[in-house]
Amino acid sequence: MLVVAGVLIFGGAAAFGVAQLSSDDTSGGGSSGSPASSNDGSSDGEQQSDGGSQTQKPTIAPGDVTVAVLNGTTVPGLAKQVSDRVAAKGFKVGTVANTADQEQQRAESVVLYSPGHRNEAKAVSRRLGIPQRAAIDPGSQQLAGDATVVVIAGADLSQ
Repeated sequence: MLVVAGVLIFGGAAAFGVAQLSSDDTSGGGSSGSPASSNDGSSDGEQQSDGGSQTQKPTIAPGDVTVAVLNGTTVPGLAKQVSDRVAAKGFKVGTVANTADQEQQRAESVVLYSPGHRNEAKAVSRRLGIPQRAAIDPGSQQLAGDATVVVIAGADLSQ
């Protein structure tokens, strides 16, 4: 009986380890060993069924996240196009506008997050396929209004 229990525990631990190693390969953040920092559960609950869910953060419900979209390029209408994608992924769309410094053509898009909303930004970046995430700057926060996550659309989203 102890052998069977040992095999089940070892198998569960191995499955959990594999899930952790493959769950957040786009963040570029290395491994801190903490389940909360390597898996935010933001992939529609798929990570929740891998075992060990008592230590993971709750699944992010897209409908509970307000996302502002700012055009960081000179491409007309890009923020509107990206906001349509945001809405199609189930997120609430907040402010849709241009960045304060639109003359500079941003090459790559980025997902910004307000303090305490990093996991929501991870969910947005995964669903939209935008690997870059960063804490929000005051200028972008002012443009975003009450949105907790901001997508600054770069030229990479204009194709």
